[in-house]
Amino acid sequence: MKKSVKILAGITAFVLIGGILWFASGLLGNPISKVLANNTAKKYIDKNYSHMNLNIAEVSYNFKDDNHHTDVKLSTSKDTYFTISISPLGKIQYDSYEDDVTSKNNTYKRINDEYDEKVEEVFEDKSFPYKSNICFGELKEITSKELDDEYTDFGVEYGIDKSKLELDKNYDMNEMGKKYGHIVFYADDEDVSIKRASEILLDIKNILNERNVSFYAIDFTLEKPRKEDEVNQNEKTINIQEFLYSDIYENGLEDRIKENYKKLKKYYEEQDKIKDQQEQIMKEEE
Repeated sequence: MKKSVKILAGITAFVLIGGILWFASGLLGNPISKVLANNTAKKYIDKNYSHMNLNIAEVSYNFKDDNHHTDVKLSTSKDTYFTISISPLGKIQYDSYEDDVTSKNNTYKRINDEYDEKVEEVFEDKSFPYKSNICFGELKEITSKELDDEYTDFGVEYGIDKSKLELDKNYDMNEMGKKYGHIVFYADDEDVSIKRASEILLDIKNILNERNVSFYAIDFTLEKPRKEDEVNQNEKTINIQEFLYSDIYENGLEDRIKENYKKLKKYYEEQDKIKDQQEQIMKEEE
């Protein structure tokens, strides 16, 4: 092989290897920066959280913001974990302790996940008689604005005020469900009628009661069966929102569902009008 060819092959290999390393660095981060981030995180923790026995769980690189993110947690706590973001040069960019721990976001997420798991256990059980494309449970969170309002468009205001939660506390999910539980369930059935909606709704309540899963209100939709990921083309659906657990009983149930259904439909029509008016104003201003 001629010397010039060998040199060219060597340069080509060098460029290819360099390109691969550059690409890998772009996705995974510079290993030196990772070590620097780890050391910076340790010093930052010693300075700002010396009263806590925190552990660095993981240091990961995010190519989107070009920062290393250090996951930090307290091994003796379920809710004390947060992230420290560090630049490639070792500068602290962000500390999520206030947002995650002090604000009780972690605590809320833990108990909300626990409640949702209890609801899913019922809905995903093979013995559960109804098919659904969308079904889940949540412990509704109340916003600061809602705390000042006694009523919403669909009933009494309710939800968890996160500031009153306690770190690491074990909450009774049945009691939390009674106060803050919100369930969403889309039922598939060939019979889309108020009568059938009342039958299914009452049955769901009884099944949840048997499984010791409580809730405060439910958003319920009855629609024709559809294929997975397919938009329901059938316009005939029964929708009710924030329908209270206390209102789900046989006597007069169909009338209460009708009232909620009509109220929700009227609300959506009003919102559509507002949207159309806003779009018209924007067009006129162009």
